[in-house]
Amino acid sequence: MSFFHFVRETFQFIMENLLDILVVTLAWLVLLVPVITMPGATMALFHFARQGCLRGNTQLRDFVDGLKRYFWRGWLIVMPFALLILLLAYDIAFFLSSEQPTLRLLASVPMAIFSLLLILQSYAFVFFVRENGALWTSVKRAFLLVASHIFFSLALLLLMLLYFLGLYVTRIGLAIIFVGPVAVVQTKAVQHLLTAGGIEF
Repeated sequence: MSFFHFVRETFQFIMENLLDILVVTLAWLVLLVPVITMPGATMALFHFARQGCLRGNTQLRDFVDGLKRYFWRGWLIVMPFALLILLLAYDIAFFLSSEQPTLRLLASVPMAIFSLLLILQSYAFVFFVRENGALWTSVKRAFLLVASHIFFSLALLLLMLLYFLGLYVTRIGLAIIFVGPVAVVQTKAVQHLLTAGGIEF
């Protein structure tokens, strides 16, 4: 299956389950307000996405179940990557605002490192749910998946960077409604790669 076929199939899945995805995204937004619920709500999104991909259709109760499962364990993986995303956003903003070539060159180095780690995040959250909260196993499996599918992972990163660019351009704005679909895209990506390799998702 080509990457474009994967994107088309994922887009179709999102459209067929759009109402549920938007509802859980709104629930995620509400749960961001009390910071203590943010990691659990984020992992609940991925639990919801994985169960939907396994079943072929989404169910709202999966989000509630995920929130219960990862209310505390979600902190282990969400907060380090949240810090990473904030640093990447700051570095991109610095890169775009700087007019001196030397400063732009300096900003591009950590930007490249953060981008590579962001590729890892594309799979790590999905594996964290798949491995029932085993942090080290999740990161290790995500790294191995990236290493064995470099071009696919880079194309997936491009999709994610376009999303974050949307956040930057709109100053958060309407781009944040795509958080739910992003979880689905990343989950479908892992499902596709594992299935193609004959590994159970």
